[in-house]
Amino acid sequence: MAVVALRKSETINLRIDAGTREVIARAAEISGKSLTAFMTEAAFATAQKELLDQRFIGVDATVFDAVEDLLGEPAQVNEKLSALLKSNREWLD
Repeated sequence: MAVVALRKSETINLRIDAGTREVIARAAEISGKSLTAFMTEAAFATAQKELLDQRFIGVDATVFDAVEDLLGEPAQVNEKLSALLKSNREWLD
């Protein structure tokens, strides 16, 4: 399978403080990526997540009614979850 390289023709200029740049540069170096590749991938992943968080999910009326019926039922106690949350584990605040 051939890999197609996209032509990169757009530029984005950023002004950041030296400390922020140093942290990003160290992370890029550790990951074996250029600063540009690291920042592009990070920004792209964050943008995708933000857009997915805003995505509308449409369902037909049957599915909607079924979900609405489930949400309308009285809450039920999950005994195992309740016991876990009452336990005195070190990892719980």
